[in-house]
Amino acid sequence: MKLKILYDNRSMADGVGSGWGFSCLVGDDLLFNTGEKTSLLLENMGKMGVKPASLASVVVSHADVYSAGGLIDLLDQTPSANVYLHSKFPQAFLDNVRRKTGDRLVLVDEFTELSDGIYATGPYPTREQALVIRGESGLVVLTGCGQPSIADILRNIRKHLDEPIDLVIGGLHLACRVYEGTDAEGVEAIKAFRRLGVKRTGLCHCTGEEAMQMFRDEYGDNFIEAGAGLTLQV
Repeated sequence: MKLKILYDNRSMADGVGSGWGFSCLVGDDLLFNTGEKTSLLLENMGKMGVKPASLASVVVSHADVYSAGGLIDLLDQTPSANVYLHSKFPQAFLDNVRRKTGDRLVLVDEFTELSDGIYATGPYPTREQALVIRGESGLVVLTGCGQPSIADILRNIRKHLDEPIDLVIGGLHLACRVYEGTDAEGVEAIKAFRRLGVKRTGLCHCTGEEAMQMFRDEYGDNFIEAGAGLTLQV
């Protein structure tokens, strides 16, 4: 399975723009999150050879603008895509999406297999869903912000899929916590990753530079520098 990061705070490729948020193409036709601005997402999709009309599925983790901000306008370009949200999204947002999609809007409120080897966790434990892929070397977990606890999200995944976790890629929302003067959140996240056997990390977006450096130091060659423009086989 191939991943293409289409949107991130950092750009890893010439000509691919950066902006606050995260979006990743899974395979040929599933989009996870949109980033903040539809215009930048569409621009980067074009540069990375992705046609919006070819999308069959769009999964959004939560209602944060940096995860879902580009969705409404993107739907004008995706006439046949199913959209997977959950009931923790604000009702006004769900209503706006439903006006564009009709019965193509699907609410995922529990761990659900979307297609062969691809799962949405539902909003566990409170408000955010992750996407899980069966990769070549184990489970691959895509996270928007990993709130309120990436450890709880990963433990929930392991309850449903008793398989090794090869890679966690996306944001962990550690930036402000580490910046505020304590590295405890980063240390605890690393301990949780190790306890749960996470082999590789590709952290970006709201993880923050200080926390990402902590993971670089811990994971060494198994830390993947992730950002817009990265293509990765998993």
